[in-house]
Amino acid sequence: MDSCTFGLLTEQYFYSKSLRPATEWSYQKVVRSFEGFTPFNPTKIDHLMVLKWRHTVLNDQNCATRTWNNKVAHMRALFNFGIKQGLLPQAENPFNGAVVRPGTKKKKTLTQTQMDAMYRLMEQHLDAETGKGNSSMFNGRRNALLPAWFWLTVVNVFRYTAIRQNQLLHIRLGDINLEERWIDLNIEGAKNHREHRVPIVSSLYPSLVELVRKAGEAGMESDDQVFNVGWFDLMRKSKYPEVMNEYPLRAFFRRLSRECKFTITPHRFRHTVATHMMKSPGRNCMR
Repeated sequence: MDSCTFGLLTEQYFYSKSLRPATEWSYQKVVRSFEGFTPFNPTKIDHLMVLKWRHTVLNDQNCATRTWNNKVAHMRALFNFGIKQGLLPQAENPFNGAVVRPGTKKKKTLTQTQMDAMYRLMEQHLDAETGKGNSSMFNGRRNALLPAWFWLTVVNVFRYTAIRQNQLLHIRLGDINLEERWIDLNIEGAKNHREHRVPIVSSLYPSLVELVRKAGEAGMESDDQVFNVGWFDLMRKSKYPEVMNEYPLRAFFRRLSRECKFTITPHRFRHTVATHMMKSPGRNCMR
């Protein structure tokens, strides 16, 4: 029991659960963070050590309470499993009682002025790109905002559907029904593990028509991941031949935020849509 390592603990935990790769990655990231703080294995961890780590994270690293509470949630789940399975000797989970009550923060949204600035920037890149030829396959210098038509479609999907990043990455070509005007969101990409369908509003429709057309030109099949820049960018085709992970998406929003000089993320679109819906509950704010 004393020889249980964090590697063994997480491995056993993953075997016992049915977690998405992104979720497993989140656990591994938190565990690496804790291992960077202490050289001790899980059997030696007590509540005092957890509180010392909390002080380091909140005071020395100046992380937000939400970040800390997220770390606690992951570690507490691992230790609950380890104690229950007899892998760890602790009588009580050392991460119990370590949560910090977060202050109430205003939800971060995008203003109309920011939306306009963002679209102006993307239109500039799109105009420059169109001037080089309207091929479905981009072959230019590396830039996280290119091909602009593809990333503009991504932006429109987030804006007009308010879906999550992981849901977008799990949309297949066959999930887009242009005739009936809806998109199927499958279980794999859903946070609540439920399938559901989102409508394609009129403002989003032209972007998806273009995406589906160019996907067909590129040879994409109905079961292929449609929001995979590798299908449309020769520079990244070898890196993402079948499935694109979240890294190009993060790089795009990082570059977009830098050029716009304000923060833009998929989650800000969700908050923006939700805020407008609360202000006008009887109106479709995504038309």
